Amino acid sequence: YDIGRRKLLRKCENRHIPNLIADIKTVRQRIFVSDVQESVFCVKYKKRENQLIIFADDTNPRWITNSCILDYDTIAMSDKFGNIAIMRLPHSISDDVDEDPTGNKALWDRG
Repeated sequence: YDIGRRKLLRKCENRHIPNLIADIKTVRQRIFVSDVQESVFCVKYKKRENQLIIFADDTNPRWITNSCILDYDTIAMSDKFGNIAIMRLPHSISDDVDEDPTGNKALWDRG
């Protein structure tokens, strides 16, 4: 198990999701990660650097139970209280992460 975790399973990880992951949805290199208490995190997989970079998240904490991707920038989600929310990323954020995030990503590597 020790050798397997170090050599095979630990390809890429991000430890900045605060609680339990409830749902994961992907669209191309973009990953929508639903947290049990903190709503949705938008994560970009950078293949060249083999990194998962959180570039956006929901400001309102929600207890997400399910989610559905509507398009490349939009996700619909439901919480355990019966509410439905739709989150859409602004095009400026979407375009910035697709081209090149700033040099701040090195801060996330230390986590």
